[in-house]
Amino acid sequence: MSRHAGLDSHLSTAERKQKLLAEGAVFRAEMLHSRDIVRANLNSKSLATIVLGRVSGIASSLLGTSSALKASNLPAMLPLVVTGVSWLSKRCTRKPFLIGAAVIAAIGGAVFVSSRNSKETTDDE
Repeated sequence: MSRHAGLDSHLSTAERKQKLLAEGAVFRAEMLHSRDIVRANLNSKSLATIVLGRVSGIASSLLGTSSALKASNLPAMLPLVVTGVSWLSKRCTRKPFLIGAAVIAAIGGAVFVSSRNSKETTDDE
């Protein structure tokens, strides 16, 4: 009985070798393609977008309830703060961060103005 009994047992050694070489080439091509996808998604602009989205979500959830500010645990948040500061110190991340901060400031200003306008209209009625 053959040591490699299975679906490929009817193939000769040379045919099995060629099949394995072809499978290896396909695997390497897929790995290169996957690596290119990861590199494209790990540039500073996309990372800044992801980080700013998460920061805005955290900020909105913290500011949504006043008791959350009292319950926030500074020692637990300190590793995130240190990571953020070291990330911002890199030169390639400053421009996307400034753009994101400007966008968040603009959105915050628009929300503030719209909430102020809605309060004025309810007071007038």
